[in-house]
Formats: sequence, C-alpha cells, structure tokens
Amino acid sequence: MGCSGLLVLGFVLNFAHCMEILDGDPNLEIPHNLTAVLGEDAYLSCRYLGENEIVSAQWKRQINSKIQSKRLRLAGFSNGEPFSRHLDISNPASPTNLTVKMKVSSVEVEGQYICEFETDEENFSESLFLTVVARPDVQILVNAETVNGSHYQSVSCSAVGGRPVPQISWLVDGRPPSDYPYTLNVSETAHSNGTSTLSSILRFPTRLQEEDSVICLVQHPTLPNPKLTTARVETYTRPNVTMKAEMVQRGGSEFWVVSCISSGGRPATKISLALNTNDELQRENSTDTDMQTSSVLLPATVYEGRNVTCVFGHPKFTHEVSRVITLPSFYLSGELGSNRDDFQDPESLELQEGQSDTVISLQVTGNVPHYNVTCKKDDGPLPEGMELIGSSNLTVQGPVEHQHAGLYECVFSYHQLNATLKFNVTVKPHVIQPVPPTVRVDLQTEDGYRVIECSAADAVPAANMSWLLPEGVSGVSWFNFTSHNGSHSVKGVLLLPACTAWELTAECVINHPAFEEPVNRSITLPLCARPHISINSSTEWKDGDEYTKVDCSVDSVAPAATITWHAGNGDSISSVHVSLSEMEVQADGLVSARSSAHFLSSLYSGQNVTCRVEHPSLEAPEKRTIHILVHKAPVLSVSVVRQEDSHLWLAVCDCRGEGVGNNLAWVLPENAKGQTSLHSTYEGRVIKARLTYQFPLAYHEGQDLTCVYHLEHGATEKKTIHIPRYYISAVRVLNHTTPLQSRYSGETIAHRLALQENHHNQRVLLQVEGNVPEYNIDCRRSDGSFVQMDGVAMVFQPALTEQEEGLYTCQASFYHHTATVNIQVEVASKDKHIALATMICASSAMAILVILAVTLWVCSKGNGRTEYKKQESLSALTSLMQEPGSPEVKKPAVTENDKKEYAQLISYSIVIDVKSTV
Repeated sequence: MGCSGLLVLGFVLNFAHCMEILDGDPNLEIPHNLTAVLGEDAYLSCRYLGENEIVSAQWKRQINSKIQSKRLRLAGFSNGEPFSRHLDISNPASPTNLTVKMKVSSVEVEGQYICEFETDEENFSESLFLTVVARPDVQILVNAETVNGSHYQSVSCSAVGGRPVPQISWLVDGRPPSDYPYTLNVSETAHSNGTSTLSSILRFPTRLQEEDSVICLVQHPTLPNPKLTTARVETYTRPNVTMKAEMVQRGGSEFWVVSCISSGGRPATKISLALNTNDELQRENSTDTDMQTSSVLLPATVYEGRNVTCVFGHPKFTHEVSRVITLPSFYLSGELGSNRDDFQDPESLELQEGQSDTVISLQVTGNVPHYNVTCKKDDGPLPEGMELIGSSNLTVQGPVEHQHAGLYECVFSYHQLNATLKFNVTVKPHVIQPVPPTVRVDLQTEDGYRVIECSAADAVPAANMSWLLPEGVSGVSWFNFTSHNGSHSVKGVLLLPACTAWELTAECVINHPAFEEPVNRSITLPLCARPHISINSSTEWKDGDEYTKVDCSVDSVAPAATITWHAGNGDSISSVHVSLSEMEVQADGLVSARSSAHFLSSLYSGQNVTCRVEHPSLEAPEKRTIHILVHKAPVLSVSVVRQEDSHLWLAVCDCRGEGVGNNLAWVLPENAKGQTSLHSTYEGRVIKARLTYQFPLAYHEGQDLTCVYHLEHGATEKKTIHIPRYYISAVRVLNHTTPLQSRYSGETIAHRLALQENHHNQRVLLQVEGNVPEYNIDCRRSDGSFVQMDGVAMVFQPALTEQEEGLYTCQASFYHHTATVNIQVEVASKDKHIALATMICASSAMAILVILAVTLWVCSKGNGRTEYKKQESLSALTSLMQEPGSPEVKKPAVTENDKKEYAQLISYSIVIDVKSTV
C-alpha cells in the first residue's frame, strides 16, 4: 500500500475513533476525563448497563512508546473472581461495576485507561483519560538587609510542588503593589517527579513601606479558593520628640537634668545633646518599650540662663529636628507678709502688748529651689520667747512684751545670691477691762457616759472653773482654754456613769473678777430604768448527742449589762460553752446585750442553768433560771424477715427516741459477712432510726443477733432475736409404691410407681417432712425437663403413654436445706397385664417341670452319691436356674447352710428374668 493509502486509512481510523468517543457506547457508563490529586485517592468508575451476563471484565492501561503501543491489565473479574495486579489499585466492586480505588502516588499514573466487558454475544469497551495535578505547599519568608545605609526587606513566597505551575500575586493594603517603591522577581524550578516550584520575591525599602503586613496570593486548580498567606514586615514610624528640664538634689547640691525624649518611633531615633562647653558632663541614656531618653546632669548655679539643644535624627525625618530649652536665672527678694496693716510704714510693724499667738510672716519671692534665713534684733540675737519657725515665720511664744520691740534684720541666701529685709517692731501697751463670761451648762449621753459641759465664754480675763460632786462620787474631768480678739473662753467637761442606782447632782463653780462671788450651775442625773431580762432555751441533736442552747437577753440603758452563767449549785459554766456577749444599740437609745450558753445536755441533766445579770441600775445582780430536763433512753425493737425476690434474710432493729443516731449497732458473730445500713427519720424532736442487717440464712441459723444502743457514759440498751434452725428430713411419695433398693448397701434408691395408660389428670402426691415454714418443690425427668406441679403433686394432665415412663427426681428446698426422692414411673395397660400373666404362668409351669425332673434324677442316683456329688449337682442346678436371668441378678454359689436364701434367690431370679424379657 502506498503512502497516500496509509494516510487515508489513518484518517478514517482516527475519524472512527473520534466518533466513538463522541457518541460513546450506551451500554457503558464511564467519565471520559478524570482529574486526580497527587498523593490522594482517585476512583476509576465504569459500569455495564446492559442485560447480558458478563464473562469477564477488566481495566487496562494504554502504554504508548516510540517502539510499540500496548495495553497492561490492571484489575477486573475473571471466572467470577476479582483480581488486581497493582498494589495501588483495589479490587473492583462487581462484574458489572468495575469501580476501583487507585492511590495516585506519582505523576506517571496520568494517561488513558480502558474499561472492557466481555459477554457471550459481544464485547464492550470505553476509555477515560486520567489527568494528575499536584497541590502546592505555600511557604513564605521575610529577610532584611542594609545597602548603603538604607534598610530593605524582601518577602519570598514559594508555591512548592505544584502541577500545573501555580500563579502568585501580592496584595499590600488590599491592593497590588505599585512599581515604586516595590520590585518583583519571579523564578520557576521544575522537579524530576513532574511538579514544579514557583517563587516570587517582593522587595521594598522599609522607610517607604507604611503597612505592617503583606499578603501572598496563590492560585491553583487544586485550590477551591486562592490561598492567602500573610507575612508580618517591619515598618518605620515617625517619632514624637520633646525636651524637658528637671531640678534634682544630689550630695547637697542642685542639678538640672535636661532630657531629650523620643517616643513612638521605629526604628530607634538618633539623639545628640548640644551644649557649648568643654566640661565633661555626666550623661544618662535609657530605652523603654516605646521611649528613648538621653539626659545630661548640669550644676544649677553654673548653667543658669544657658541654652541646651537636643538634635534628633530618624529615617522618617527629611532633616534633623532640633529642640532648645533655656535654663532659668535665679533671683530672690523678701518683704513682710499680709499680717500687717497696709497703712503702716512698709518697714515697720506694731504689736499689741499681751496678745498671744503672734506670728510675723516673712514673704519671699524668687525662683530658687530653696534658701536659708537668718534673723537678728538690734544686731544681736532674737529675744527670749521669739524664734524662727520654718523659713518664713517669726513666732512669739506667749504674750507680746516690750522686750520684743526693736530693729529686726533677716537675710535670705542661696549660694552667692542674697536678699536682706529690715523692719522695725513697736509694742503698744494694753489696758485690761474685766468682761464677765457667758455661762452655760449642757448634758449629753455618749458611749455609756453622761457628759456634762460647763462653759464660761468671752471673758476678760479668763475665768477659773471647778466641779463640785457629792461625797463618794468621782468622775473624769478636763478644761479647755481658747482666746479670740483679746477675750478668753474656758470649757470644762465632766464624765459620769450614764446609769446609777441613785439620784446624783453635780455643780459647776465659776470664779471671775467681774463676779462679786462665785457663780454655781447645777445639773441633776435621774435614776436609770431597770433592765428588761429574758431567757429561753432550745435543743438540737448532733451525732446522736443532745445539746442545749440557752439565750439570755438584757435590754437596758447604756452601758450594756454584764452577763455570766452558772449551773447547779452556783458553779460557773466553762467558758468553752459560752459564746461572747454581743452588744447592739437600738433605735430608742437602749443597749441590748445577749449571751448564749451551749452545752451537752447530759452534763447538766436535771439541773438548773442560771443567767446572772449585773448593771449599774441594779443594787444587786439579778438572776434568771431554766431547768434542764432528764434525757430518756430510746425504745428498741428487733425482728427478722425473709425478703422477697432475694436469697438474703433481713434483721431489722427499730429505735425510737430523742437523739438516736450513729450510736445504734449490731453485735454479730465472728463469721458475719452481711451488709448493714442505717436510716433515720425525724418527727419533731423524736428520731426514728432503723438499722438493718442483710445476711444469708446459713451464716446465722440457730444463732442470736443482738442490737445495741450506746447511751452516754457507757450505758447500753440491748435487744436480742433468735434465728431458728430449720431442716427438711425427707420427701415422701403418698401413692402406693414399691421400693427399689441398692444391691450393695440395701438402701432404697427409688420408688417404683405404676400409672394407668390413657388416663387423664393422674397425680403423684408428695409430702415434705421437716420444720421449714415453706418450701419450693420441683420435679424433673431424667432428661432434665420439668414436670407440671400442682402444689406438692406431680400432674400428668394429658392421656398417659409409654413415653412418660422413666426416672423422675423431685427436690424440696428452703434456702440451703434440700431433700430429694427418685420415682420410677411405669405405665400399665390391660394387654400388658394379660401378656405378662400368661408368660409368668408359662414360665412358672416350665420351671416346676424342670425342678421335678431334676429331683427325680437326683433321687435315682441313690445313696451311692457322695456329698461332693450332691453339692456338684446342686451347683449345676443352681447355674441352670440362674442362666435365663438378668446378669444383674446373678449371685455366687452358696453353702448348705444358706439353702433357704438360695431358694429365694432362684425364685427372684426367675421373676426378674421374666420382667426383663417383657
């Protein structure tokens, strides 16, 4: 075939293949294109929708190379069994559903996969193309560098291992970065596994970047949404620069601390302090979280009036920023203060003779941090009684006298700076005219005392005051003196008890030059109201003990009453049981005192408890008494009950009384293994307690159980109950039975019982012998099945048949006590009776004939036979007669002395043999 023919053939085949792909086989359901993610699972789906039976089905891989094109079998069904020839491909679901799970472990799995189904009539095939993509891993890194003094940052964002190649873009403040000042560098790297890595580097100068973060945006077909990754970058912030000067004192000298301050800037600000001096100064630099400070220490007197400059440099500044501060120059001056008459000479001061509390104020103006003051009078020291208080007050101690007049000079100094103040003081004589005082008496009650105030006010000169009290009465008193504008006042205060048992009169005595005789002012204190005393008691139970609380309350005028407690013959109750007294001031001015005594009732049972009250209004203490009742013992009762639906017995101890609690207990034998529980209920002050004890009957049968309640001081209350000892001796059959005995021990092992065939509702009556109050009885066949019971009777309700024959075992039980009986049930009928009677008669007749023949034969031998031969014949006869019997009834040979037993044995063997045959 020529080249043109080959081209035509290739075109035709390609067109047919394309039409096949476009149309597709309607019998197959398959996606023609499938995209899988590298490292994940992909599902190759292909279903046969036709009705023909599938002979085989398989997936194939189309491999095209330069040399040849071939198809590799991957998985499918062959001879009805699934198979897979590739570790990364699972077995298909069914012959008509070739869906398999494939682990996409490399890019090489990309290609064409063919699904083929073979039936008895025709073959079906379709193909799909698997495209492998790889999800990239986004990595971001920030680097910084300094070039020619400028700081730059580079943010690298890499999409590693993507297929196809990812796309990377940047966002700064929500927008793509501009060309200036940002530069972008993109590079791509291909990997041997078919994936590639795309890297993008965003570079910018830090000083021109205002945002603290940039965002890398990665787009890829494997990502449902673009992946945003944020990188934190360093930014520069313009600082706030200030300057301040503070004065400090160190080593007794003053210094200016001049500080250059930069706050809120990033990066750090360059700070320099300019000062026109060659002296070496003390400098201090400090950096806080958001603040930089550069300081210099300057002597205050040396640098007054000079300028200090701070220079700040920062990348955000287009040029250096300066701040200047001028240190102040000191000055100082003084003058008299505002306590002088403005119409007087500025350099003179007039004082009144006799006036007290005189202060000459020296007013100082200036800006010095401090100063020293020295004052003198007439070029000598200050007169006695006058002194300089602080740095601005000349104070006259006591009244002004003529010696205080003269020329005063005060010098104010600060280092080399001095200021002088001179003034002349004159003293004006004072003529005293007596002025009578205004007298007043007042009575108040405060903190449990009567406060009597007596005042003599506005007198010249001051009045003299004293107190006059009845004999035997004492009080606390004091006097206060005050002066104002030349007049004097005196106030006397007398403290007396607020409450007394008798009436009391106090007098205030006042002497003054203006009075011809002393003036008296009296005040009478009335009797106090008697206190109101109340007492009450209450009881409570705690941990089985009764406690009594007695409250004593006293309402009285101030002061509060004193409360003490006594019991019995007057002994004081221990303070351990007495609460601290509480005092409360009521709205009407009365004082309420309360005290409580809390004690164990048994300590003072049958005794009186007394509240003793002492108060100033009482001539003698008063008492209030309450009687403590005698505590009664609780009432105990015990019982034993059998619990329903449980194999355990329950011993119950009921205790009723006041305060019954944890003092209730069971006294049990050593082998006690049961469980006890205590439950209490309250009915007012009476407590009902129930203590129970659960136990198996076998542990305490025939024993005594004792319930004990422990009273105070070791006394006890007890109640005992006896647990009976039970037994079941036997289970007997009341129907007519024949005992079946053991051939070895002779004991009865079963009872033979005959019932009638085809009779309804036949019963086997049983009787349980023993002292148990009740029992359970059940009967079973030899195969373990239960028999219907009616009370203590076995009931055969349907018509009885031979199938009911067999051995029955009946057991009576009461807890761990049991007794059993075995019953051999036989079913008898008329036909059986006739056949049995006939066979017995025939067997008996034959046996008689054999015995008669043997007897005649023995007799015919005569007396010539020896005793040995007689025994031999007799033994043979015995063997002959035992031979037809059951092997179980065969017995050994016996001696001549046992002939009677031997005859009975022969007869019994025949009967057993006949019955066995029947």
